[in-house]
Amino acid sequence: MGQVLREWGIEWIRGSIRSYFLGTTSLDMLKGKIRRAIKSYDVKPEEVETITNLLILDPGLNVPKSLREEKAKPLLEYVSQLKSGEKRG
Repeated sequence: MGQVLREWGIEWIRGSIRSYFLGTTSLDMLKGKIRRAIKSYDVKPEEVETITNLLILDPGLNVPKSLREEKAKPLLEYVSQLKSGEKRG
């Protein structure tokens, strides 16, 4: 897999998680994008987890941290399932 495509996949997921925190992307839509990024762009579940945790702490994201933490719980649970192999797309 080309490094450029992989980097694009990581940025795509970062933007999608930001949109989820902002309320413009649903959790189900985000889950589908994550599955696609893992399958097609060689993005690792651990990277999705790291991106999520970094965005929770990002002071530039115009969403209260408490709301980001609340929205991150089901997302991180899903990523944990992906890491353990319970959910395969």
